[in-house]
Amino acid sequence: SESSELMKKRTEQSKVERDTLMMELNGMVQKMINESSWWERRGVDCSILMAAFVSLPTAFLQLGSSQPLWFSLGVMLGVAHAVITVKGTHLASHRALSESQVWGKFWTTFFIEVCSSFSAEAGVHGHIKMHHAHTNVIGLGDSSIWKVSLLLRIIYLFIAPLALPVITPLVAFGETGRALVLVIRTVLMVGLGLYSQLWLHINVSGFRSMHSALFCMLACRAMFSVPYIHVNIFQVRMPSLQNKTR
Repeated sequence: SESSELMKKRTEQSKVERDTLMMELNGMVQKMINESSWWERRGVDCSILMAAFVSLPTAFLQLGSSQPLWFSLGVMLGVAHAVITVKGTHLASHRALSESQVWGKFWTTFFIEVCSSFSAEAGVHGHIKMHHAHTNVIGLGDSSIWKVSLLLRIIYLFIAPLALPVITPLVAFGETGRALVLVIRTVLMVGLGLYSQLWLHINVSGFRSMHSALFCMLACRAMFSVPYIHVNIFQVRMPSLQNKTR
């Protein structure tokens, strides 16, 4: 019918317009990259990551202090962990830390699996193939990664995110796929990251109890989980008030 033909032409025309806009956008981005210096492309982000890593020894030592003021400075550990896991993981997933394929793969595994306790393959796929597949379509806005519609808003936004340090590795083991090599690597790398931090809390910070060291580790990892979920969810189009969350 004429109406269906008209709709088809409009759809095709709309697709061509979007493709044209994306080509123009890609051209502008590539031009910006070519005109940028190494410091602008990688230097600033690498410096921020380096500062986070450099602050780790001081943070672990301050957590072992008996003085409330010095102990409170141990909050740097939570800040450093947030910088390393959020910024480091994001840069690594885009292979933005190195032009080398080998080093790019290394940093992806290190930041996503060792530092963030998640599967590297699942993390890259979720961010590049799913998240940006949505954001790169003009007019759709952003996409929220974590949707748990069965939770009330107050729980979703202020309580449930605190469990992310426990939930993340469990989800990672379920997202490793069927390749035995990837499963073993993910389990070993996630275990290495968790064990290393726990060991540092006991042997550097001086926690005498395994339970207190574990609680401190989870608290540091959850410190910015509530702001993270707020940034994540408020980038999306919120549903009607009849829905509890998106």
